[in-house]
Amino acid sequence: MRAVLFLAGVLLAGLAAPARAQEGPLPGGMERFVVEAPGGRPVVFWHAPRDSAVARALARTAEAFVPAPVQALGLPPDSLVVVVAPSEAAFRDLTGGRVPDWGLAVAFPHLGRIVVRSPRLTGRIPVDPATVLRHELGHLYLTAAVGEEAGLPRWFHEGFAALYADEWRWVAPARLAWSRVTGSLAPLETLADSIPGGGDPGVAYVQSMAAVRDLRERGGDEGMARLLARMREGAGFDAAMRETYGLTLGQFYADWSEELGGYGWLLALSDDRGLWLGLAVLVALLYLFRRRSITREIARRRAAEDAALGDPEDHSLGVEEQDRYWEHDDESWRGEDDE
Repeated sequence: MRAVLFLAGVLLAGLAAPARAQEGPLPGGMERFVVEAPGGRPVVFWHAPRDSAVARALARTAEAFVPAPVQALGLPPDSLVVVVAPSEAAFRDLTGGRVPDWGLAVAFPHLGRIVVRSPRLTGRIPVDPATVLRHELGHLYLTAAVGEEAGLPRWFHEGFAALYADEWRWVAPARLAWSRVTGSLAPLETLADSIPGGGDPGVAYVQSMAAVRDLRERGGDEGMARLLARMREGAGFDAAMRETYGLTLGQFYADWSEELGGYGWLLALSDDRGLWLGLAVLVALLYLFRRRSITREIARRRAAEDAALGDPEDHSLGVEEQDRYWEHDDESWRGEDDE
């Protein structure tokens, strides 16, 4: 269940590329209200009247959420916009028709705007709308912190948004371990331009989040804030990594490959596939054990029968016994009449 919720949170939410995003007009009859996020940033909500309760619930999430490294930078309180699309047609119009039918939300960082499908339209999907909103807000806040032209790797963008949306608690790290031990895990550097980078999308998102989590463990939220501040000052991602963590991006990729040693068979076997593999191995071992027991039982019974019969040589006639047997010239046994 945790893996399902996590995948719904990351795969059903998106980040629009600035060059392709288009600002669609708001549907008629929309209502508006404004809340204040931490740091005094206004967040404007647009919604249809029937989505008022949903919008208010999402607003409570926005009022309480700014990623800690971004909040530490003290950014100008520019406003953000969240639009709750009341229908499928409205969602397509507001996103330029580029989001898959199953997509829950999409962020347009250069517009400071998020479009969320009304939960009325996605009620069967087992995911918390607040988690989706935090993920999309993470994209907007990260872009506001470093600028649109910062050249962040895609894995960092997605991993940052997911990690600070607290999606790690829904993750099954065994998915990452399973991909590693089976040789199907794409190198982290292949996720710099796009996700999934030719691999499994779900695993790519887990890998991205795990990599950003590794960076946070190296320097905490303070280190992450320093990384973003360096980029805000104009440093590239590689230079900001060197100044913050003392290693180049290439060194981080190499270190990350070594860090994956912790994602081994023991963790992989905690996955559902590992459970089935374990059961298959157990059945095979039981079969071999049973077969060996049967073989031993057959050998034991043969040995017991041989012991009961004795040595075969003990049942053969020696020379003396043969002479005594044939010393009488009596052929009556042949069944012939005497002449």
